[in-house]
Amino acid sequence: MAVVARARLKICGVTHPDDVDACREHGVDAIGLNLWPGSKRAVTLEHARSLAEHARAGGGGPSVVGVFVDPTLDELRRAAQALGLDAIQLHGDASPEPYAALGWPWLWVVRGTPSLASLRVPAPTPAWILLDANVPGFGGRGVTTDWAWAAAAVRHLAPAAVWLAGGITPSNAAAALAQVRPAGLDVASGAEREGEPRRKDPAKIAALAAICNNPPAP
Repeated sequence: MAVVARARLKICGVTHPDDVDACREHGVDAIGLNLWPGSKRAVTLEHARSLAEHARAGGGGPSVVGVFVDPTLDELRRAAQALGLDAIQLHGDASPEPYAALGWPWLWVVRGTPSLASLRVPAPTPAWILLDANVPGFGGRGVTTDWAWAAAAVRHLAPAAVWLAGGITPSNAAAALAQVRPAGLDVASGAEREGEPRRKDPAKIAALAAICNNPPAP
Protein backbone atom coordinates (compact mmCIF):
# COMPACT_ATOMS: atom_id res chain seq x y z
CA MET A 1 0.00 0.00 0.00
CA ALA A 2 1.34 3.43 -0.93
CA VAL A 3 2.24 5.76 1.93
CA VAL A 4 0.28 9.02 1.72
CA ALA A 5 2.28 12.04 2.81
CA ARG A 6 0.95 14.02 5.74
CA ALA A 7 -0.70 17.28 4.72
CA ARG A 8 0.38 20.39 6.57
CA LEU A 9 -2.04 22.69 8.38
CA LYS A 10 -2.16 26.44 9.00
CA ILE A 11 -4.77 27.99 11.25
CA CYS A 12 -5.26 31.61 10.23
CA GLY A 13 -6.75 34.57 12.04
CA VAL A 14 -5.54 33.55 15.50
CA THR A 15 -6.24 36.25 18.11
CA HIS A 16 -6.11 34.52 21.52
CA PRO A 17 -3.31 32.73 23.42
CA ASP A 18 -5.62 29.82 24.26
CA ASP A 19 -6.08 29.22 20.55
CA VAL A 20 -2.31 29.28 20.09
CA ASP A 21 -2.15 26.60 22.79
CA ALA A 22 -4.69 24.45 20.92
CA CYS A 23 -2.60 24.75 17.76
CA ARG A 24 0.52 23.73 19.65
CA GLU A 25 -1.25 20.80 21.31
CA HIS A 26 -2.40 19.36 18.00
CA GLY A 27 0.79 19.91 16.05
CA VAL A 28 -0.49 22.64 13.73
CA ASP A 29 2.34 23.68 11.41
CA ALA A 30 1.66 27.42 11.24
CA ILE A 31 -0.59 30.14 12.59
CA GLY A 32 -1.58 33.29 10.75
CA LEU A 33 -1.70 36.67 12.50
CA ASN A 34 -3.82 39.10 10.51
CA LEU A 35 -2.26 42.56 10.46
CA TRP A 36 -4.79 44.06 8.05
CA PRO A 37 -7.04 46.44 10.02
CA GLY A 38 -10.00 45.65 7.75
CA SER A 39 -10.23 42.05 8.96
CA LYS A 40 -12.60 40.80 11.67
CA ARG A 41 -9.56 38.88 12.93
CA ALA A 42 -7.13 41.81 12.90
CA VAL A 43 -4.59 42.17 15.69
CA THR A 44 -2.42 45.14 16.53
CA LEU A 45 1.33 44.85 16.26
CA GLU A 46 1.61 44.75 20.06
CA HIS A 47 -1.02 42.01 20.33
CA ALA A 48 0.61 40.08 17.49
CA ARG A 49 3.96 40.25 19.28
CA SER A 50 2.49 38.68 22.41
CA LEU A 51 0.88 35.90 20.36
CA ALA A 52 4.11 35.23 18.47
CA GLU A 53 6.06 35.03 21.73
CA HIS A 54 3.45 32.69 23.15
CA ALA A 55 3.68 30.44 20.09
CA ARG A 56 7.45 30.17 20.49
CA ALA A 57 7.54 29.72 24.26
CA GLY A 58 9.39 26.55 25.12
CA GLY A 59 10.26 25.83 21.51
CA GLY A 60 8.60 23.52 19.04
CA GLY A 61 5.56 25.68 18.37
CA PRO A 62 3.96 26.53 15.05
CA SER A 63 5.55 28.86 12.53
CA VAL A 64 4.23 32.41 12.69
CA VAL A 65 2.95 33.94 9.46
CA GLY A 66 2.04 37.60 9.16
CA VAL A 67 -0.95 38.32 6.92
CA PHE A 68 -0.88 41.66 5.08
CA VAL A 69 -2.99 43.48 2.49
CA ASP A 70 -1.04 45.96 0.34
CA PRO A 71 1.22 47.25 3.13
CA THR A 72 3.95 49.74 2.40
CA LEU A 73 7.40 48.19 2.22
CA ASP A 74 8.33 49.99 5.43
CA GLU A 75 5.20 48.76 7.25
CA LEU A 76 5.93 45.18 6.25
CA ARG A 77 9.61 45.43 7.15
CA ARG A 78 8.91 46.90 10.58
CA ALA A 79 6.23 44.32 11.38
CA ALA A 80 8.30 41.37 10.19
CA GLN A 81 11.27 42.50 12.25
CA ALA A 82 9.22 43.28 15.36
CA LEU A 83 7.47 39.91 15.27
CA GLY A 84 10.33 37.79 13.99
CA LEU A 85 7.96 36.39 11.39
CA ASP A 86 8.72 33.02 9.85
CA ALA A 87 6.88 34.04 6.66
CA ILE A 88 4.78 36.81 5.18
CA GLN A 89 1.45 36.25 3.43
CA LEU A 90 0.66 38.90 0.84
CA HIS A 91 -2.86 39.84 -0.29
CA GLY A 92 -4.03 42.75 -2.37
CA ASP A 93 -3.47 44.32 -5.75
CA ALA A 94 0.23 45.17 -5.48
CA SER A 95 2.87 43.02 -7.15
CA PRO A 96 4.39 40.68 -4.55
CA GLU A 97 7.94 40.83 -5.90
CA PRO A 98 9.08 44.03 -4.10
CA TYR A 99 7.85 42.64 -0.78
CA ALA A 100 9.40 39.24 -1.40
CA ALA A 101 12.70 40.92 -2.23
CA LEU A 102 12.94 42.09 1.40
CA GLY A 103 14.16 38.58 2.19
CA TRP A 104 11.47 36.95 4.32
CA PRO A 105 9.99 33.63 3.19
CA TRP A 106 6.70 34.50 1.57
CA LEU A 107 3.39 32.98 0.52
CA TRP A 108 2.05 33.69 -2.94
CA VAL A 109 -1.75 33.92 -2.80
CA VAL A 110 -3.69 33.07 -5.97
CA ARG A 111 -7.29 34.29 -5.68
CA GLY A 112 -10.07 32.75 -7.70
CA THR A 113 -9.49 30.64 -10.79
CA PRO A 114 -7.23 32.47 -13.24
CA SER A 115 -6.15 30.77 -16.44
CA LEU A 116 -3.56 28.14 -15.68
CA ALA A 117 -1.56 29.40 -18.65
CA SER A 118 -1.18 32.71 -16.80
CA LEU A 119 0.22 31.10 -13.63
CA ARG A 120 3.99 31.30 -13.45
CA VAL A 121 5.79 30.93 -10.14
CA PRO A 122 7.31 34.35 -9.40
CA ALA A 123 10.82 35.07 -8.22
CA PRO A 124 12.10 34.97 -5.59
CA THR A 125 10.40 31.59 -5.22
CA PRO A 126 7.65 31.59 -2.57
CA ALA A 127 7.84 29.25 0.41
CA TRP A 128 4.47 27.94 -0.74
CA ILE A 129 1.55 28.91 -2.94
CA LEU A 130 -1.93 29.41 -1.48
CA LEU A 131 -5.03 28.89 -3.62
CA ASP A 132 -7.88 30.93 -2.16
CA ALA A 133 -11.42 31.93 -3.09
CA ASN A 134 -11.91 35.35 -4.61
CA VAL A 135 -14.08 37.02 -1.99
CA PRO A 136 -14.44 40.56 -0.61
CA GLY A 137 -12.20 41.15 2.35
CA PHE A 138 -9.38 38.82 1.42
CA GLY A 139 -10.34 35.51 2.97
CA GLY A 140 -12.04 34.13 6.04
CA ARG A 141 -15.52 34.16 4.50
CA GLY A 142 -16.03 30.40 4.37
CA VAL A 143 -16.25 30.29 0.58
CA THR A 144 -14.62 27.44 -1.32
CA THR A 145 -12.76 27.86 -4.57
CA ASP A 146 -13.24 25.52 -7.54
CA TRP A 147 -11.58 22.31 -6.39
CA ALA A 148 -11.37 20.83 -9.88
CA TRP A 149 -9.46 23.93 -10.98
CA ALA A 150 -7.35 23.77 -7.82
CA ALA A 151 -6.38 20.16 -8.52
CA ALA A 152 -5.26 21.17 -12.01
CA ALA A 153 -3.33 24.12 -10.53
CA VAL A 154 -1.52 21.82 -8.09
CA ARG A 155 -0.33 19.72 -11.03
CA HIS A 156 0.46 22.78 -13.16
CA LEU A 157 2.59 24.43 -10.46
CA ALA A 158 4.50 21.29 -9.44
CA PRO A 159 7.01 20.86 -7.91
CA ALA A 160 6.11 23.99 -5.94
CA ALA A 161 4.26 23.36 -2.66
CA VAL A 162 0.62 24.38 -3.19
CA TRP A 163 -1.81 24.75 -0.29
CA LEU A 164 -5.60 25.09 -0.41
CA ALA A 165 -7.68 27.70 1.43
CA GLY A 166 -11.28 28.86 1.33
CA GLY A 167 -14.20 27.24 3.09
CA ILE A 168 -12.24 24.32 4.55
CA THR A 169 -13.94 22.72 7.59
CA PRO A 170 -13.61 19.43 9.47
CA SER A 171 -16.55 18.13 7.44
CA ASN A 172 -14.96 18.68 4.03
CA ALA A 173 -11.22 18.66 4.71
CA ALA A 174 -10.78 14.99 3.80
CA ALA A 175 -12.67 15.50 0.54
CA ALA A 176 -10.53 18.54 -0.25
CA LEU A 177 -7.35 16.57 0.31
CA ALA A 178 -8.62 13.65 -1.75
CA GLN A 179 -9.66 15.77 -4.73
CA VAL A 180 -7.05 18.53 -4.81
CA ARG A 181 -4.00 16.75 -3.29
CA PRO A 182 -2.53 19.98 -1.88
CA ALA A 183 0.58 20.12 0.28
CA GLY A 184 -1.46 21.66 3.06
CA LEU A 185 -4.70 23.31 4.18
CA ASP A 186 -5.15 26.88 5.38
CA VAL A 187 -8.21 27.34 7.61
CA ALA A 188 -9.69 30.43 9.25
CA SER A 189 -13.48 30.46 9.67
CA GLY A 190 -13.67 26.66 9.45
CA ALA A 191 -11.75 26.36 12.73
CA GLU A 192 -13.82 28.89 14.66
CA ARG A 193 -16.47 28.68 17.31
CA GLU A 194 -19.96 29.25 15.97
CA GLY A 195 -20.66 32.98 15.78
CA GLU A 196 -17.25 33.94 17.18
CA PRO A 197 -14.90 34.93 14.35
CA ARG A 198 -12.13 35.89 16.77
CA ARG A 199 -12.03 32.60 18.66
CA LYS A 200 -11.04 29.12 17.51
CA ASP A 201 -12.70 25.86 18.47
CA PRO A 202 -10.19 23.37 19.92
CA ALA A 203 -12.32 20.43 18.78
CA LYS A 204 -12.29 21.69 15.20
CA ILE A 205 -8.53 22.23 15.31
CA ALA A 206 -8.10 18.69 16.62
CA ALA A 207 -10.33 17.27 13.88
CA LEU A 208 -8.51 19.17 11.13
CA ALA A 209 -5.12 18.09 12.46
CA ALA A 210 -6.22 14.45 12.57
CA ILE A 211 -7.37 14.60 8.95
CA CYS A 212 -4.13 16.23 7.82
CA ASN A 213 -2.10 13.67 9.72
CA ASN A 214 -3.97 10.83 8.01
CA PRO A 215 -5.00 12.13 4.57
CA PRO A 216 -7.08 9.90 2.30
CA ALA A 217 -5.27 7.75 -0.21
CA PRO A 218 -5.51 8.71 -3.89
